[in-house]
Amino acid sequence: MSALNILFAVVAFAAAAVVVWLCVRWRRLSKNEGYKRLSARTYAWCLSFAILPVAFGVLSLMDYYKGSPLAPFLFAAATIICAMATLHRENGKTFLRTARDFVSAYAPWDSRPHKAKVPGFLSAPAARIRKAHAARKARRNERRAAREASGRQPSAVRAWLHGTFAPWAKTDLVRLAVAAFFAFVSLEICWHVNLVWMNFLSRLIDWAMILLAMGAMYFLFQRRSWGAVAVAIALYVLGIVEYFVVVLKGSVIQAGDIYALGTAAAVSDGLKFDFGGTVLLGAIALDLCFLALQRISPVVRRSAVGLGSPADADASAAADATGEKDAAPAAAAAPSRRAGHRVLGVVLNVLLACACLCGAWGTTHAAYAWTQFLGTKFWQPVVAYSDHGFLTSFFSMWYGMPIEVPRGYSQQKAKGIEKKLAKQYDSSDSAKTYARAKAQFDQVKPSVIFVQNETFSDLSKFYDIAYTGYTGPEYFNSMSDTLSRGVLNVSVVGGGTCNSEFEFLTGNSMAYVGTGKYPYNLYNFSKVNSLAKQFKSIGYGTAAIHPNIASNWNRDKVYPQLGFDQFLDINDFQGAPVFHNGVTDLATYQKILELIQNSDKPMFITDITMQNHTGYDKNNIPADRLTNYQLKNVSAYENAEFNEYVSCIKASDEDLKVFIQALRQLNKPVVLVFYGDHQPNISSNYLNDSVYPNEDKSSLAHQLRAFKTQYFIWANYDVAGTPAKSTNKEMSIGYLSSYMMELIGAPLSNHQKANLQTMLQMPFLTLMGYSDTNGTWRESSTELTDHCVSGDSAATKAYRNLDMVQYLEFGSKVRH
Repeated sequence: MSALNILFAVVAFAAAAVVVWLCVRWRRLSKNEGYKRLSARTYAWCLSFAILPVAFGVLSLMDYYKGSPLAPFLFAAATIICAMATLHRENGKTFLRTARDFVSAYAPWDSRPHKAKVPGFLSAPAARIRKAHAARKARRNERRAAREASGRQPSAVRAWLHGTFAPWAKTDLVRLAVAAFFAFVSLEICWHVNLVWMNFLSRLIDWAMILLAMGAMYFLFQRRSWGAVAVAIALYVLGIVEYFVVVLKGSVIQAGDIYALGTAAAVSDGLKFDFGGTVLLGAIALDLCFLALQRISPVVRRSAVGLGSPADADASAAADATGEKDAAPAAAAAPSRRAGHRVLGVVLNVLLACACLCGAWGTTHAAYAWTQFLGTKFWQPVVAYSDHGFLTSFFSMWYGMPIEVPRGYSQQKAKGIEKKLAKQYDSSDSAKTYARAKAQFDQVKPSVIFVQNETFSDLSKFYDIAYTGYTGPEYFNSMSDTLSRGVLNVSVVGGGTCNSEFEFLTGNSMAYVGTGKYPYNLYNFSKVNSLAKQFKSIGYGTAAIHPNIASNWNRDKVYPQLGFDQFLDINDFQGAPVFHNGVTDLATYQKILELIQNSDKPMFITDITMQNHTGYDKNNIPADRLTNYQLKNVSAYENAEFNEYVSCIKASDEDLKVFIQALRQLNKPVVLVFYGDHQPNISSNYLNDSVYPNEDKSSLAHQLRAFKTQYFIWANYDVAGTPAKSTNKEMSIGYLSSYMMELIGAPLSNHQKANLQTMLQMPFLTLMGYSDTNGTWRESSTELTDHCVSGDSAATKAYRNLDMVQYLEFGSKVRH
């Protein structure tokens, strides 16, 4: 346990103790010094401010705090001030007088000042405010006296409407607006401090969304603050979750994540959930939100609208001086309204709650329209969320969840494009080479294995870190007899494994699905073509391996829909060796060998490994296997993360060597596709920025560096039509399966032929963008609805054509 955490725990517990002491002290003052006796509700509000300090103090003792040493003191001070202000709410004295009385509570009465002094520069404004307040009070009294002298009484309906709306319009609306502002701050400041530079209208939309949600709960609970308090707490918790997602994954909570909560919980085991000072700043904002909400009260006095007695009016005026609607003594309370009025009030409040909910829902649409108008690029979700706020960004992505129908799409037109591309491929030189491989494939029928190795990437190939001495995975880089190998452009970084898996197995690109979506969690794949179905149709056995919980990314449901007959999950790896974050790669390779050897027909096998999963601060790598490379411009903690990750890649490389040697000795023909699904979160969190500090961090070129891994395609037999030496070819993962089928001579569908033909004009395609044959990348989100944006280049036409084909093969076949 660090000294900082001990200090924070002491400060937090001390703040909680002071809050309790304030409540006890006030009770004594109310008995001995003439202070007003406070209600139990006020004491409950005050004591609620002690909950967060106690919680954070406990977490600090567990060594979870890793932030600034100043934040705990600010949080403690804010807690005490909010508690003091809560006790002051029913007291008729000034806040300064209240504080002075508390400080001098033990001094002799005669020596105690009884008049709070106003600073000189404030004396004149204070006098004007007092004079204006006295004039308003005098006018109210005159109107009341004139009403009583004439004997006129307002109608019951008018009195009821005035009593219902006037206090809300004058006070509660303002309090809700202030509370909504602080709730917005508590949500946003937890995970970033860019509030000043956020888009102004986006901030306003976020605030309006929260205000309307709080208003709905306010009316639903009959103008009480309980529901609004629940909204504020939920937003703060959401901000904390967002903080952890940003820190641990370098990503944000996106719309598709709500369908992946089970997977997130399953893979979060082993991650270290430290929190920083921004979480405490969020807690301060939450306290200020509570301070505004606690002043909301459901009680409205009839005397406020002239229905009470003069005595009631005097009591009401005294209560108004405190700013609290329910502060009048019980003896002066107005008689209860008739039952009919109560029912009418409940109904009206419910209707107003529905109106606020409709307004909040309409605001989410306004958020989407605003980001669409600005052309916000959500392929950089962290940047977009920072610029536009959590709620505006989240709902903008939510409304973008359905797969958009391409402009001018028709099934007949899409089929025509697909057939045209397939025909072009059939007449190309590549088709002649493919014919030789196909004749061999029909005779050999090799088993086909694809290994999606968790977070496997040679970072030395993409970042200028040669000074460290790190040269990447040794065996992987030394393989010279592959059919093809090279850089693999992917659509995810730090997480989203299932999306890389989706692109390979179906040959579809996330570019046409959209940002923040996880197809495995959103769609039914029963009608979608896949590699498993393709191989199954020609007599192959199909099996999938994932040494973790079967429901991760909904695989237990998706795999049967994709055509897999067998699924080996964590239950099939009982007692298997473990490294870092899961079952070793080698243990899964041994299962692959068993499946091939025990089958009387060729197999198509998918292996989604687990050992290198994110969480590189676990300090669980054996000392003799832990590397010691030193990065520049990073902290010691970040350098330790880098070495833990590199040690995992080294272990995977060693297991790969054993696996390849076993496949070489296997007496059955085998094709192996091996690739990494994405780079680690350390790439997007700090490595990219620290190695290239002078680059524009929001530029496409800078971002793309973190969306690259490597692949190879290898066979333990000589494949017809392929050169003896490895072909080095950069690839996008959506094309990889089509390219593999072409190399080994497996049957090609029209969709796969369309992919191969498109690749000639648009070599790379990912969620971030697409490239032309010159290597120039364009953002896919700006495309191509307008010819003037990119012109009619070959890559642009290819992008549009493939959009039609993919919607035909995927978008039109899935059900949300």
